[in-house]
Amino acid sequence: MTRDFLPEYSQMPVGSRYRPLFRLFAGSGWKYVRKDGAPVECDTASQAIEAAKECVKRILNPEIRAEQAAVIEDVLGVEAWQRERAGQAARDQQDAFGALIVRGRQILVEKRRQRA
Repeated sequence: MTRDFLPEYSQMPVGSRYRPLFRLFAGSGWKYVRKDGAPVECDTASQAIEAAKECVKRILNPEIRAEQAAVIEDVLGVEAWQRERAGQAARDQQDAFGALIVRGRQILVEKRRQRA
């Protein structure tokens, strides 16, 4: 069974006041607009329908929240260890291959002999 998205708004008289109602899908049941768990009541039927429209807007367009994480200082010394490791790798490369790799590019180290 597929439900068609079709928001509808209504109101229900309760004594001399009106409760706003809404439903998001065709064929689904009506729901009260609630605030702090209790159904909202309005003075007029048009105010009740406007309250129902506002409730559906809040449901369809929720408030976007963002959190900014706190900056954590490097207490373990990971950055210094990574720099030292990269320097050691460069020294090992130079000793083994006679070349350095800097920023992803190889730099040749030439050793020339003098001709006699």
